[in-house]
Amino acid sequence: LHSENHSKREKNEERILVTLATLLQLEVVPERIEAYDISNLGSEHITAGMVVASCGKLKKSEYRTFKIKSTEIQDDYASMTEVISRRLSHIGESESGMGVAPDLILLDGGHTHVSVIRRLLEERGIDIPVFGMVKDEHHKTRTLVDAECEINIARHAELFRFIYSIQEEVHRY
Repeated sequence: LHSENHSKREKNEERILVTLATLLQLEVVPERIEAYDISNLGSEHITAGMVVASCGKLKKSEYRTFKIKSTEIQDDYASMTEVISRRLSHIGESESGMGVAPDLILLDGGHTHVSVIRRLLEERGIDIPVFGMVKDEHHKTRTLVDAECEINIARHAELFRFIYSIQEEVHRY
């Protein structure tokens, strides 16, 4: 019974990731998803959180916190650029963890956040899809956005719950 439930859960997680890949028109089903959020506790305590979902499961051992060094003021775009830059510098260092490139980057933010980070990736010649997680007035994930479009995930209940759980986790972390 245990292995039957485990198998069902894995199929479910895989289905959610396939739905995500289809909706976002990704070339690969994202096995490693990294989500980022900037936290401003006054201008002297700016940090960023990174949470990782691997094969549809949150992987707490790979979460990271980044202390923002490049800006003295609250500038989410500069902070996000610094964090993603620092993150990218580790790709290829090892076969696991920070050494592995994510298949998908999710940012807590909208079109402008996505544009800024896409530009950074292009400048470095790195091809990783980037989408923003936009909240509604009730602080629930409303939609995913790229630099131009909104992709509504509300009609896909399981996917919505999955993205919402990632967004809540990156906030909490």
